[in-house]
Amino acid sequence: MAGSRRTPLVRELPHDMLVEIAARVAATSPHPMEDICSLRATCRATRGACEEGAVGSRVALEREERMRWLEPDRYLALVGNLAALGNPEACFVRGLELVFAAAAEAAVRGGVEWLRRAATAGHKTAAYVLGVLHYGGDDRQEAERYIRQVEGEDGGEGGGAQGCEQQAGRKTNRECVRCRTLAVHAVREVTWKVVDGATMGSVPVPPPEKSCKGGGCDVAEGWNFGCAVFCSDGCRIRHEYSQFFSRVPFPVDLLVV
Repeated sequence: MAGSRRTPLVRELPHDMLVEIAARVAATSPHPMEDICSLRATCRATRGACEEGAVGSRVALEREERMRWLEPDRYLALVGNLAALGNPEACFVRGLELVFAAAAEAAVRGGVEWLRRAATAGHKTAAYVLGVLHYGGDDRQEAERYIRQVEGEDGGEGGGAQGCEQQAGRKTNRECVRCRTLAVHAVREVTWKVVDGATMGSVPVPPPEKSCKGGGCDVAEGWNFGCAVFCSDGCRIRHEYSQFFSRVPFPVDLLVV
């Protein structure tokens, strides 16, 4: 009874719905690329949906650990393709590669642009890296703006409680501590081949802000490990700059933003 066979349900779904299904698979699967490839092979309709940029932009690239270590060339190609589609994590990785591994002025500027794309899409760790890069490039205003984005103090995520602290003149670095850990790990991953595990010595840090209250600044915040309270945006970014660049193998004098 071949003539009575019904069309598979998936072919009857609207294209936009198929795209959303594929995008959710890309964002939530433990093995996103493997599952996207399986979905593509289902039929022509799902293949077309998987090729949409909205799917690539939501691929959870950070879950492709196996590909990164066992198939590095394929992984790098994937990073380039996904970055072109606006995938925040891919933009972040591409930016780090250019800024920290290439270490040439033109590459650094291109890398900063990729990091900006990631930060604009809400990637907090990219915003953190931009903050310390701009501080190293002597652009205090931009540096402080990105760190406020990390902490959610510009009306973003978590702005309520932290906004009260901001009004009281207290600046915390809770999210900075988390993003710093992620950023240091990510930088080491993109530089381990080019710097052979080298570490930096002391990092030159500008003197404290003239308005710094001294004893009430850079004080540990209760039981929050690694977190501290600062008297101003300037003191907080100064602290983060020092903490970050004392952990990554990169010559600070090459910073160009």
